[in-house]
Amino acid sequence: MPEPRHDTQTILPVVIEEVDLVRVEKSLHSLGFFASTANREISRTIVQILRRPDGQRIQAKAVIEGIPSLGLPTTADRDKYMAFMKFALDQRELQGQLTNPIRFSGAEMIKLLRLRKGGFHYDEINDWCKRMVATTIMSEASIFMADRRQYATDTFHVFDRVVLVGEELNDGTRSEFYQVDLSQWQLTNLNQGYLLPLDFNAYLKLKRDIAKALFGHLSVWFYASRGQSVEKKYPDLCQLLNVRAYPHLSKAREVLEPSLEELTEIGYLSSWEMIRTSRGADFKLMLSPGKRLLSLPNFSSVVNPEARAALEARLPGWVGELVEKGVAERKARQLALDIPDEQAVSDQIEYAEYLIQQDRRGRVKISNPAGFFIWAIENNLCVPVEFETSRKRRLREAQQQADGEHRSRAMQLENQYEEFCQEQIRKELESQYPADRLESALRDQMKAIKREQPEWFGRIPEVTRREVALGRLKSAIRDNLSLPSFEHWTKQNLQQQLF
Repeated sequence: MPEPRHDTQTILPVVIEEVDLVRVEKSLHSLGFFASTANREISRTIVQILRRPDGQRIQAKAVIEGIPSLGLPTTADRDKYMAFMKFALDQRELQGQLTNPIRFSGAEMIKLLRLRKGGFHYDEINDWCKRMVATTIMSEASIFMADRRQYATDTFHVFDRVVLVGEELNDGTRSEFYQVDLSQWQLTNLNQGYLLPLDFNAYLKLKRDIAKALFGHLSVWFYASRGQSVEKKYPDLCQLLNVRAYPHLSKAREVLEPSLEELTEIGYLSSWEMIRTSRGADFKLMLSPGKRLLSLPNFSSVVNPEARAALEARLPGWVGELVEKGVAERKARQLALDIPDEQAVSDQIEYAEYLIQQDRRGRVKISNPAGFFIWAIENNLCVPVEFETSRKRRLREAQQQADGEHRSRAMQLENQYEEFCQEQIRKELESQYPADRLESALRDQMKAIKREQPEWFGRIPEVTRREVALGRLKSAIRDNLSLPSFEHWTKQNLQQQLF
């Protein structure tokens, strides 16, 4: 029996108060630098998909390492970092540019964070300073360099140096303030305005670690979705938050619910729902933005009709195709955010439409074709080489008509690249699956397809079932192969031709 759906449709009243914006450096926040739970781990790896300024998606990886005596930065450290950002940007506003060192007093930070007075808070600030200096970020395209407009692969720190209150300075006197030297990349990004504005008053109302960890991500996600609802896969979310992923929907919901309710109470969410994915094996979290979040200044461009129209024009053309075929607009937009740019979605839509028409009864079609399109795209269904899509047909016609040498050459290169990829997949398929193993693997794939798309599976002939099963197997192989990107392959291809 499927587990009951949970949907918080009741929106609690939000007490309107003055927005106190704090602007934090974007990369450090998006990276998941601060863990949402306190433990003694000293290393954490985060892999996620980021969008470059030119719109292309890239896979980013960051290894965050601390030292055993201090551990990794936690939610409490995030609180202090946000307060520190207010001090730093106040200094920039006064001076016109941020320079090292940034000075602040422990009493100022305690007051800003609305903490009760107590000497132990100063010890916590001391530990936070040391932890920020000691923690290392090994970045593979996860740190954005605002001056160069590119993601960097390098090793970074956030703070280069910290002088604690009472420590001796170079001139022999003792410091009356905390003095922080930011690393050069942080200093540059802050001066370049690579900032994420957050509502500090709303943040301070949150008590739970997961709610605080999600707080800033909601601003990023809803801005990217143009203020529309978003979906997040549960395993990916758990990795980003550094929390355990539970195999049972009821337990997963139980852990996340208190934090999601907190975010609803402060007006950052209007509703949320946790359900199983279309494949049935995993869960996903569906989130809708709250009025308080959408009222922030940085959202004016996405809720303004004219600005929204300009952003709409940047969506891939297949989003409109899906909507025309019955897919909910919200879901089509979400796919545009989640699916890699290089995935041939238009080809998959045409192939899925062809498969739907393979109903052997010929009269009664499947009841949920929209769900089938989504299934084909999310599974990155491999389109058979012999299936001629509109894109392949245009390529063939362009080659026949020689319609523009440069355009024809570009399309020809795309076709050659796809043939290269298919050949590598074929070789790997033959290596991994000799005849007897291939039949067993295809049977396993067909069982999975029957479980995920039982209605369609029961209506199509055996040959089509085998074709789709083989396509799924090839898709899985492709995901595990280290194939070069189209750009890298093109350069290699041109170099080989020169020699």
